[in-house]
Amino acid sequence: MATTCSSASDHSMNLKQALQDILPADELSLLVRSYDMIGDIAVIIIPPPLLHHERLIGDTILSMNKRIRVVARRAGHHGGEYRTLPLTVIAGEQRLTTMHREFGVSLELDLSEIYFSPRSGNERKRIVDQVIRPEQVLVMFSGAAPYPLQLARHSPAATVVGVEKNIAAHRYGLINVRKNKAQAVVSLICGDVIHVIPELDHSFDRVIMPLPGTARQFLDLAIEYLRPSGRLHLYEFQPRGQFAESEAFIRKAARLKGRSILDSVVTVCGHNSPSSYRICVDATIS
Repeated sequence: MATTCSSASDHSMNLKQALQDILPADELSLLVRSYDMIGDIAVIIIPPPLLHHERLIGDTILSMNKRIRVVARRAGHHGGEYRTLPLTVIAGEQRLTTMHREFGVSLELDLSEIYFSPRSGNERKRIVDQVIRPEQVLVMFSGAAPYPLQLARHSPAATVVGVEKNIAAHRYGLINVRKNKAQAVVSLICGDVIHVIPELDHSFDRVIMPLPGTARQFLDLAIEYLRPSGRLHLYEFQPRGQFAESEAFIRKAARLKGRSILDSVVTVCGHNSPSSYRICVDATIS
């Protein structure tokens, strides 16, 4: 069974409407009508044929929304080990640092060094809402700590351990833990999960793996340190019709550890491309 988690990425202002009397119809048809907001930074996709209008587009966004101080266009795709997004500032202040608010949590970010998706905010809240008792939670690939901090603020989790390899993301995570006064619940460790988790020498009630495309490489490790009847959240990219393959992959990994899936559900969390979805498999492992 698959469910869908809504995504908050559009910000009401229709860029096409704002530019309909300025751009010719053929160029207007290419324009993406919405953008993502991360703190006071607007992140927009500008198709190559419109790049000569990037300053006009950036200034228009600034005039449409007074909360925005920086407009940056995507200059490529998420890539590299840390899935950072190449960005070019096209209007406003020349910076990629910002303070983002998500369900009452403050996140200081540097978009030039850190992967962060505001579109995953509702998905993070969906996971947090499943924690209804004082659990021990492990967040692999914790980034600047959005998952740990949402868990600390909105759930009864007893302890949340976040492990992140990106030194810059870990540094911002520590800043955010202090900023949100979550030190009593959240512990962040900088390092590779392969080396860090065995050194922790304890297991967890819940393991969150929010790194689609790579997370399954660490599934054996996650299952090994997940307590009996613990809950696993594995994020994947899959085309429609192939969601069951992710569940089957977890089932096989559990079986190799002498365990089994007691129940599972697939949630569609967004798109990776027009034909590929970002999904989360929530599975209880015996």
